[in-house]
Amino acid sequence: MNETAYLTGQITIILLVIALFSTLMFALRYALYKLEIEKPKRRQFRIYVTIGFGIWLALLSLLSWSGFFRDFSSLPPRIFIAIIPPVILIVLLMFSKPFGNILRVVPMSWPIYIQTFRVLMELFLYMGFKGGYVPEQMTFNWLNHDIIVGITAPMAGFVFFGGNRYRRFEAIIWNIFGIVLLFNIVLVSILSTPSPFRVFMNEPANTFIAEFPFIFIPGFIVPFALAMHLFSLRQLFLKIPVRRKFRLSKS
Repeated sequence: MNETAYLTGQITIILLVIALFSTLMFALRYALYKLEIEKPKRRQFRIYVTIGFGIWLALLSLLSWSGFFRDFSSLPPRIFIAIIPPVILIVLLMFSKPFGNILRVVPMSWPIYIQTFRVLMELFLYMGFKGGYVPEQMTFNWLNHDIIVGITAPMAGFVFFGGNRYRRFEAIIWNIFGIVLLFNIVLVSILSTPSPFRVFMNEPANTFIAEFPFIFIPGFIVPFALAMHLFSLRQLFLKIPVRRKFRLSKS
């Protein structure tokens, strides 16, 4: 394993987590302002979110440092513990009326534009493959085509919603396509771990995901990508399309 590539990968993931959370907080601050919530309450809510996020990352860090996630022999593998809580939170938010109000005031292009980060994620995985700690099937060199979402995200956000456009059907299709590609790499990742589910027997096995800070990939980055797709879809279904009224001209 190339130590320089490994260290670079660690730094990349840490910086990516900071960037994504900062973007999330910017969007939250914008939404709370647009909803005309009192400034002290806005600040208090952002503090609660930051504390909760910090506690979650600290817990993941401590468990990864202790070697807890390195046990892939259990059923289900312990790595699932990093994935399930964020997914549960996403589901709860999807059915939350207050959160629906937040989504109503966030520009519909934002959850799409942010998916551009997946280009960086795919470059990290490819670098990890070259560095000897990421299996090839988890890169765009083989079975991971998630980079398509990242590359098309800027264009999709502009074409669907730029210049007062509203292309609802196309945005729904794009989001579903992105979810399918995301589930694909998650499945490939699981089938590459040294667990009872292992299908890909090439080396290295997917064990780096259990280490700090790579545990943030299943614990935050992947759920973040999923959340942006689902939140975008909820925005699309929250918005009632304007129906054009046609009048018969008088002869």
